[in-house]
Amino acid sequence: MKAFAYRKYGTPTDVLSLEEYPKPVPKENEVLIKVNAWSLNPAEWHRLRASIWMLRLSNGLWAPKQPILGADVAGVVVAVGGKVCSFKVGDRVMGRNFSVGLAEYACLAEGKTALIPEAISFEEAATIPLAATTALIALRDKGQIQTGQRVLINGASGGIGTFAVQLAKHFGAAVTAVCSGKNEALVRLLGSEEVIDYEREDFSGREPFDLIVDLIGNRPTQELNQALSPTGRCVMVGYSNFKNLLNFLLKGAWLSKTTAKHFLTMDAETVTADLDFVLNLVSEEAIQVVIDRVYDFSDIPKAFEYLGTRRAKGKIVIKS
Repeated sequence: MKAFAYRKYGTPTDVLSLEEYPKPVPKENEVLIKVNAWSLNPAEWHRLRASIWMLRLSNGLWAPKQPILGADVAGVVVAVGGKVCSFKVGDRVMGRNFSVGLAEYACLAEGKTALIPEAISFEEAATIPLAATTALIALRDKGQIQTGQRVLINGASGGIGTFAVQLAKHFGAAVTAVCSGKNEALVRLLGSEEVIDYEREDFSGREPFDLIVDLIGNRPTQELNQALSPTGRCVMVGYSNFKNLLNFLLKGAWLSKTTAKHFLTMDAETVTADLDFVLNLVSEEAIQVVIDRVYDFSDIPKAFEYLGTRRAKGKIVIKS
């Protein structure tokens, strides 16, 4: 099979190359799929560039231990492991492969895979595993979102953000979106009642929010604290640099102990139940998938270059 691999850290066009690999064999609890669509996430960009040095501790200090990046994938089951009960050959499925995902074939764990409804295309399904479930967990589990709350989404026009705005609205919240002014029409269409152009206005000056989901991590913890209601929750999903993360961990922990507020970080785990939840909403047209650009498999380095601009509206998708 063909797969995109990288042997050193660097820019996509410099380090990504198309190579031949053996087709993987599914473990007892896995399915093997022929991939029809992939989507990229900032997580893959950071691993490719090693721009966050902490990642090197697990990925490899000077070169990646695993030469093929992970990805969100959607395709058709071509083989199943001996203990798999939920899927069969020929099923249309989707999920996240955390390593060896940017390849023509990929294995998915049964408990992290979901059937794709007929009304949803492979390209649409591939956008969901990481982005939508991260938004769901941030809002529902970490944020404990409630009907009628004021919710702020920082980074509302990106891959996770477009799902977060819609899910917050689905849960009955009043949503304020923080994004570039040029994306105001998009986030309003998705359900934002208010939009803050980060180039013109500081969200910390607004009426306090019950829940802040920070997908960017570009603001000091003190500013997030000022924007939060006395019993509010702030969930940091992404961070722009290690300094901001450390600041959030230290000051957030102190504020969580000394006040009624909660400052939380998170790692999203992809599980079938959450995938099914989002797929049902998309199938019922309760929420929509936002795709900025679609690239051919051979153009994955170009797709990564666009991902690195951090200007994508919604998701970047690859098709076979």
